[in-house]
Amino acid sequence: MHTTLMYWSGFLLYAVVVITIGFKQYQLEKKACKTTDNEEYWTAGYNLSGWAVGFSISASMMSVSWSGMYGVQLFYWYGPGGMWLLIVPWLLTMALFYFFAPRFRTLKIFSQPELMHRHFGTSSRLVMAFTLLFVFIAWGGAEIYAAGKIIAPFLDISPPTAFFLIACVVALYSYSGGFAAVVATDKIQFFLVAFFMSAVAWLAFDHTQWDIATLESLAPPRQEAGQSVWLAPGLLLIVMTLVAYLPGWLVETDLWVRIQSAKTNREARRGIVIAALNSFVFVGIIPAVIGISALQLFPAENGIIPPYLQDGALIFTEVLARYAPVWLNLILSVGLVAAAMSTVDTCGNIVALSLSRDVLEPYFEKKHWDRQRLNRLARWSSVGAVGLALLYALFTESLWDIFYLSSGLLTTVVFIPVISVFIKRPSKWEVNAAMLVGLTATFLFYFLEKSGWSFGWPALKATGLGYIFWAFCASVISGIIVRYFRE
Repeated sequence: MHTTLMYWSGFLLYAVVVITIGFKQYQLEKKACKTTDNEEYWTAGYNLSGWAVGFSISASMMSVSWSGMYGVQLFYWYGPGGMWLLIVPWLLTMALFYFFAPRFRTLKIFSQPELMHRHFGTSSRLVMAFTLLFVFIAWGGAEIYAAGKIIAPFLDISPPTAFFLIACVVALYSYSGGFAAVVATDKIQFFLVAFFMSAVAWLAFDHTQWDIATLESLAPPRQEAGQSVWLAPGLLLIVMTLVAYLPGWLVETDLWVRIQSAKTNREARRGIVIAALNSFVFVGIIPAVIGISALQLFPAENGIIPPYLQDGALIFTEVLARYAPVWLNLILSVGLVAAAMSTVDTCGNIVALSLSRDVLEPYFEKKHWDRQRLNRLARWSSVGAVGLALLYALFTESLWDIFYLSSGLLTTVVFIPVISVFIKRPSKWEVNAAMLVGLTATFLFYFLEKSGWSFGWPALKATGLGYIFWAFCASVISGIIVRYFRE
């Protein structure tokens, strides 16, 4: 059988499996007379076990774009020091979620825009919802982009065609099964992704040396001058990454909804522990093995990355093409598609949740829409969300910008209002001011930096992340100013 036909067979077989899972979930809802129950569609009945929560979070984080393409890129760019820019802040986030999960669950509120509406009014709900729309459209688009770029050569099609195929499959099972289908497919996707990542790591590891002398002699192309290979990104970039990521990730919506959907606090915490352990292995250790191996297999010459790697984005493709037999390539290609879909469906679900449940459904309920029409709206919102992610993928060029800008928005717009609920409550005026200024300032300073206009000391400018720092400061200061004048 021609190898391209084999890859197509694997892709189509997997597509049939996950679409069937979505349809089965719809049948279960129909049997329980819940096919028009939007609460069931969005929340899976608040009945997830710790294992379901843990594997769902794990599968979403073990994505092609995050732990695959981007995580491997970081270890290729910076060597062992790449750990400070992804896995370390993520594990810190998991620890914080473990501590705060029971507190978050006391709110008895499923979505963050819903939380804003209850405490600060409709304006806060809308700003929060539209911020989450942008963030998760960007993340879903990044995942489609990363997977499409890698899988397209094996299917012998263009990357945009691969983007379209991945988006169509996810849209189909998300439409039929909702959040329960997302979680159910995540369990299968986790094991496929784990096998995929492990196999690629073994292929790379088997062709390289791993003694301490070799590791310390590596020359990562982006290592900061004067820094050891263990702190290759430089201290300021490491600190700015923690500032950009930690606050926003602590209130990250896809984690929030899974924790809220758990049966009990104990199950929620169990899920976080499972996710943290899986993340340590599959977001930390394995991407490190692949990225550091790639420094030996495809070394940069005088700091210049070989053009065929496309800045490190095609390390997976090169390892598979050069070192994997055809039969293993076929199995791994299915794992790759699974990795992509597990994150695309998660991001699409959050986009649809924010658009339908938090913006459109409250409006149309006032127009006296019946349950059937509202449920149809929810299902088509899931399809539309994946479509928006596909459009974003078509215009994506840099995963670095996507992940820092979107995570920065979680920090500058989402973090302050959510945490405000747990402290001495500020007024809706202060919260709205902080959210609007944070949102506007993030984009303003981002585009100013991209245009060559940046602020602050030279070391901060060099990180390319000054816009997050200044936007966060502007958000905090705006809330303080509003409080001062209202008093």
